Amino acid sequence: MKFVKWLLGTVIAVFVLIGGGAAALVYLVDWNDYKETIQNQVKNQTGRDLLIAGDLSPSVFPWAGISIGEISLANADGYGDQPFASIGSADVKVKLLPLIRKEVSVRTVQLHGLRLDLQRNAEGATNWDDLITTTTTTSTTEAASDDAEVTTEVEGSSATIAALAVGGVEISDANVSWNDALTGTDAQLSSFDLTTGLIELEKPFDLNVDFAFVSNSMDLAADVKGSGELMIDLEEQTYTINGFTLDANANGSALPVEELAVQLGADVVARLGENAIDVPALSLSTLGVELNGQATVSALDTEPVLQGQLSSNDFSPRQIMEALGIEDLVTADADVLKKANLSLSLNASPVSASLDDLTITLDDTTINGNASVPSLDAAVPPVRFDLAVDAIDVDRYLPPPVDTPAEEQTEAAPAQAATTTGDEPIELPVDMIRLLDVDGVIRIGSVKVSNLTTSDIAIPIKAAAGKLGVESVSAQLYEGKLDASASLDVSEETPGYSVAMTLNGIQAEPLLVDLTQKDAFLSGKGEVVATMTSLGSSVNAIKSAINGKFNAAFIDGSVNGINVGYQLRRAQAMLSGKEVPAAATVKTDFSSLTMSGTLTEGVLSSDDLDLRSPLLRIGGMGTVDLPAENVDYTLTTLVTGTTQGQGGAELDSLKGVKLDIPIRGSFEELANDFAGVMLSGMRDNIAGNLKSQAQAIADQKAEALKAEAREKAEAVEAQAKEAAKAKEEELKQQAEEIKDEALDQAKDKLRGLFK
Repeated sequence: MKFVKWLLGTVIAVFVLIGGGAAALVYLVDWNDYKETIQNQVKNQTGRDLLIAGDLSPSVFPWAGISIGEISLANADGYGDQPFASIGSADVKVKLLPLIRKEVSVRTVQLHGLRLDLQRNAEGATNWDDLITTTTTTSTTEAASDDAEVTTEVEGSSATIAALAVGGVEISDANVSWNDALTGTDAQLSSFDLTTGLIELEKPFDLNVDFAFVSNSMDLAADVKGSGELMIDLEEQTYTINGFTLDANANGSALPVEELAVQLGADVVARLGENAIDVPALSLSTLGVELNGQATVSALDTEPVLQGQLSSNDFSPRQIMEALGIEDLVTADADVLKKANLSLSLNASPVSASLDDLTITLDDTTINGNASVPSLDAAVPPVRFDLAVDAIDVDRYLPPPVDTPAEEQTEAAPAQAATTTGDEPIELPVDMIRLLDVDGVIRIGSVKVSNLTTSDIAIPIKAAAGKLGVESVSAQLYEGKLDASASLDVSEETPGYSVAMTLNGIQAEPLLVDLTQKDAFLSGKGEVVATMTSLGSSVNAIKSAINGKFNAAFIDGSVNGINVGYQLRRAQAMLSGKEVPAAATVKTDFSSLTMSGTLTEGVLSSDDLDLRSPLLRIGGMGTVDLPAENVDYTLTTLVTGTTQGQGGAELDSLKGVKLDIPIRGSFEELANDFAGVMLSGMRDNIAGNLKSQAQAIADQKAEALKAEAREKAEAVEAQAKEAAKAKEEELKQQAEEIKDEALDQAKDKLRGLFK
């Protein structure tokens, strides 16, 4: 490293040149007489006051050097009366005789009571800007004439160093403060102590550091201690740190816990001649998590590139959460969040970063994949990822369901009803979403959420310009397939939502059982297609702005919880005074069920329900009011009278009977007892409707029988008339025949008389 060579060469040159005359200066000159001169020179160069309160005590033999008492440098104008920098004392001495042998032997360098006050004002100017300007101007003026000579001296001098030995470095009771009026932050290093062992080239020496850190603006304080073994090789420009450890104990409201202990360990090899740094061993430990890894940094002189690997021990997320003060952490499965670990590879440069070979294990779930930020210097850094999850049961991590006794549910019902009338604002991280540039996919082998089990899931996620979308989601679901997409748009003042979903070939019953944890009201294989959009910043606003449409079709299933055919047979028997039939299976079978509807401002309207079975035809129309959480729907049942299906032969006499079944009630009522609400509406109308329609059908049948009898009587009468007429004609014919026969006989007799 050229700077180090230059520094050491300069030290040797200075001590060799002044060594001969130093003794005369020490004994013939009182350096304290020149305090005022030195102070004036600093004033002229910097515009600041230098106060030398302590003595200047030079020495020559056998150690040439100087001991300095208290010195302080005034602050820049406008930054207060306290000094910008001050020291209590300092001592540095080099041995003269070894210089003749081109060896540098320095006694322990001591610096005590350093005080440094760093500030930035509200305009962004610092209290050392003027010093930098002065130094830069002076350096620039001298650089043109001296640069070539300095280079020659450095190269030449560095080659003359035969040995370097420094008794050590002792910095004690140093304090550095930072106050930033621009950001309102502050920080202070206090009681800073640094000591080293004997420093020799190409030999390890000890380093120890100890200090306290305080920030009032962050409400953070920490005690820090560090130690390690260093080695310097100037020829190879290699600097090695072995076994470095840093222990920090912090406290304050800025931390997630009251007290936080952090341990850092590292081995570092800085190969500055190759512009590279190797960290063959790196460790970080806190809150029961131990991270271990290694890293390399290359191309230090151009665009540094960081490459590394990191892995953790098996740790307990539950214990970490408890340590962080997350109270009442109750999960449905008490055995979750007990084991986790991770491993990854890191690649980073000033313009990009990536996590590769990422593996995270949480209990029984493993996540693999990669993530990257391909453009760190972009106004909105893009995030790209591809993650794969083998299997996860999300329900295990959710709070367990609360079982409320029936009487408590009854008492709580009015309060719950009142609660639903209120509104719940939806707090979205709008500013964060607007800054997102995300494009990735999450693949899940199988997942269970809200008791719904799906498999082979692919979830593409995109976010840009305030729009967050989950597009072309696909999953295997209950013997069928789900294809869906959803989006959130916060680019405007009011958030917008959209959902599109297609369920194809699903089995309704197991899906509903898992979803509701109750007996399913519907079974059968079906297809559902739905699209919805909405706007709003609260639950009620969103429900009131839903618009969309849906279509549903199921085959070979049943509506469970009610047997419409049995209820009709039961009512018929009661009305006719016959024995009530035995209870049948509590479901209504169908061969097909179709329904469609539209959503307008939160109200679903449907008028084309069509359920078909061998016994019944059921239609329906009505509305579902989402904002009011209320259903007003009417089913119309038509008995087909076929002898096939559920009890068809017993209902032949009711063929053509129509029955309206109102379904009215709140979402809560229907969710708790859908079949009961439906049956209640059916019973309200069944007696009168069934009796009147049955009487009407009977009257129709009686009229038909009377008409048939009249037709038969008229037919018989017509037949009788035809028969009488035919008989009369027959008799007339017989009379004519007899008459003709008698006439013939008379003629024959007359002919005999005249013979």
